[in-house]
Amino acid sequence: MEPLISVKNLKKHFYVGEGVLKAVDGLSFDIYPGETFGLVGESGCGKSTVGKTIIRLYEPTDGELVYDGKDIYGLSRKEMQVIRKNFQMIFQDPYASLNPRMNVEEIVGEPLDIHKVYESKADKRNRIIELLELVGLNEEHSMRFPHEFSGGQRQRIGIARALSLNPKFIVCDEPISALDVSIQAQVGNLLKDLQDKLGLTYLFIAHDLSMVRYISDRVGVMYLGHMMELAKSEELYINPLHPYTKALLSAIPIPDPEIQKNRNRIMLEGDVPSPINPKECCRFVERCRYAIDKCSEETPEFKKIKEDHFVACHRVGVKYIEML
Repeated sequence: MEPLISVKNLKKHFYVGEGVLKAVDGLSFDIYPGETFGLVGESGCGKSTVGKTIIRLYEPTDGELVYDGKDIYGLSRKEMQVIRKNFQMIFQDPYASLNPRMNVEEIVGEPLDIHKVYESKADKRNRIIELLELVGLNEEHSMRFPHEFSGGQRQRIGIARALSLNPKFIVCDEPISALDVSIQAQVGNLLKDLQDKLGLTYLFIAHDLSMVRYISDRVGVMYLGHMMELAKSEELYINPLHPYTKALLSAIPIPDPEIQKNRNRIMLEGDVPSPINPKECCRFVERCRYAIDKCSEETPEFKKIKEDHFVACHRVGVKYIEML
């Protein structure tokens, strides 16, 4: 199967005073039609920047993004306007992403107005009601304003807006992290149901590693702008290879007091180093208990260790060869 989205050596740098903040620094991965690609990592690692750069809310510093055989980073604004209907985003904060001065009908209908995809006002109205019902709301909600809704309902409105143009690809930028725990599973299930019904493809960015395992087909682990590990979801959670991935997964709580009490929690020492003017080395070297001299001198190659499992670590490759 050909990938729907192919990200090649993606970079997004911000110039801060005399330094360069390398938020995303050379990521490459594919996302296939109908797939959910999970992206995880701690705060500040560049996950959200990846999502916003992919759909050109941020202009990339370097790299390619191939969609439908075209590098969309080379398209003009007019050409991008045609492509953009297929790219949408669900934002993290449902309280900040909806205009408080617009009612729900105006919010959900705004993309329809921008791209002029309806024939009459009645046609537009029917489409808006259809979208609201698709996300578990109804016609009565259409004339209300965002402050009249709960956080979960606001996120459903954001999802309806993202679906209005029948996109093929949606960036879900931590869509459940600002919601109550009791609501998170409902929104996660809604996203899965919509994917099955509409054939959507997701980039799912999140902190909640349990939800990422539940919703994702493959998962990439980021640290300070670099991809550390990428594998199928179950493979990554059962057989993590990178020291950072192992530390992340060891932090997932298990709902059994006896098992939780006897678990070997991997505690990372030290603080996350600054992403401004980083050295050419492994970004994780200062917090890694397995680091050797080579880790401080050379950036590890992001390489295939086994089928559908990629790791950026000098020691993992050597260890795997020795095991063979």
